[in-house]
Amino acid sequence: MNTSITRRQFAALMGGTTVASTLSLPAFAQDGKTLVFALPGLVGNFEPHTWVGFGDTVHVMDTVARGLTHMDFDNPLPQPAVAESWTISDDGTVYDFTIRPGLTFHDDTPIDAAAVKRTFDRMFDETDPTRPDASFAADNLGGANVKGFDTPDDMTFRIMLNAPDAAILGRLTRPDMIIISPTALEQHGKEIGLNFVSCGPYKISSVTPNERAVLEAFDNFYGGKPAIERVVMQVIPEPVAQMTSLASGDLDVTNLIPHSNVDRLEAMPGIRIEQSAAFISLTLAMNVEVEALSNINVRRAVSLAVDRQAIIDEVFFGKAEMPGYITPAAEQGYAPEHMELSRSDTEAARALLEEAGAVGTELTLISENQGFWPRLGQVVERSLNEAGFVVTVEYLDTGTFNAQLFDKTAHELAFVQRSAFFPDPDGRFSPLYGSSTSAAQEITAQTSLPEQAELDARIAAANAESDPEARGRLYVELNTFMAEQMMPVAALVNTFLPVAVSDDIQGVNANALGTYRTFLENAAPAN
Repeated sequence: MNTSITRRQFAALMGGTTVASTLSLPAFAQDGKTLVFALPGLVGNFEPHTWVGFGDTVHVMDTVARGLTHMDFDNPLPQPAVAESWTISDDGTVYDFTIRPGLTFHDDTPIDAAAVKRTFDRMFDETDPTRPDASFAADNLGGANVKGFDTPDDMTFRIMLNAPDAAILGRLTRPDMIIISPTALEQHGKEIGLNFVSCGPYKISSVTPNERAVLEAFDNFYGGKPAIERVVMQVIPEPVAQMTSLASGDLDVTNLIPHSNVDRLEAMPGIRIEQSAAFISLTLAMNVEVEALSNINVRRAVSLAVDRQAIIDEVFFGKAEMPGYITPAAEQGYAPEHMELSRSDTEAARALLEEAGAVGTELTLISENQGFWPRLGQVVERSLNEAGFVVTVEYLDTGTFNAQLFDKTAHELAFVQRSAFFPDPDGRFSPLYGSSTSAAQEITAQTSLPEQAELDARIAAANAESDPEARGRLYVELNTFMAEQMMPVAALVNTFLPVAVSDDIQGVNANALGTYRTFLENAAPAN
């Protein structure tokens, strides 16, 4: 990396802090053919069917694996991947995927319909000896709505549904929907996560837990062999160490930099911050079974009281944007008029509280005790108290927080973050607000509201609509309905993970990295 800043200069920029480089990379790490990417940690098990959230695992999985479809976060619609095309039956319940000819897995096993079916059968067949314990993939694909799978011919894979579900094309892009080599499954069984073989742009060369994964470009990737020959995913958990490594040339790409450090990085020669769309949404969940919050006007007062500009300025240092309601501006289902659904107005909030006879209402807000959450808690506590509430924040470790979050008897107000597993509008509705979900039953307890039945019907109608434009309009209406008729959550802010990139690298997908996904196949040397 060519940069004019020295470690001494960088230490001065950091306020006098001196941090030695934590990297110990193989000799090829700076040969002009290698991209070094920062990981927060690395367990080394890439079992997709027990994947439940973002972290170190998904960065590797995204880089070495692909599924039938792909969403790159630059285009709002699913694109062909292992499947070169698909057809949908008139009733929306049968999807036929045509597999690209000539593809292989990283172990040279041919990819055909039978190979694809092997992965999907494993999700649903509880007697499959290769199926991991606590597999969540079947539910994430569609659960009981998935009727079954078939192979009408050697290169056609069929998914059969009980009811239409237009979001399934997006769900197939989730990390747990990637396709696994049947040869590797046969050989390694339940240990496939430790010996992972798929068909993405890179293949695993070596994995050293808690240190690094080395990935090599794959010649037979459907998108062509990547220009970067090697990706080293290096464990660098500390933000200051990441910044030092960027300055010294040991690190090329990271999405782990805190928002508070973005301006410092932007001042460093040889480094740029790539702007991502704000796919990450933060909401304040309100337990509607709590007596005070059972009144929708009190819930509206909570939303009106929140000082969202203070959140942007004090919590995210200006690196965030005002929300609409559930759907961020980067996704289908957002409309500019949604900004009115989440406006801030302290006087209007107090007026609603006075009308409801609820001035002085005492509420407890639970929050995680690390990252940006304490700063967010302070702003929201201050905002609500200025409007006439009496709010106390409890800061909890992650395990305790999650336990209380999914127990409606254990919280009144709670913070919830939703990232874009895939940029389909249903990714924020069915999993969080459908009546069958634990989120709707326990986090907001909104299933007790009489409007829940209509919300379920609206979600089903949106998922039954296959025309993208018409479907987008239905999600616009969903946002409006939830805000005006239910208000189980207050939208707080939309944000992103800052993406720092060496000037020696181009073609990095910042929108994906900004919401925890990692697509590096188009990355290339800048010269």
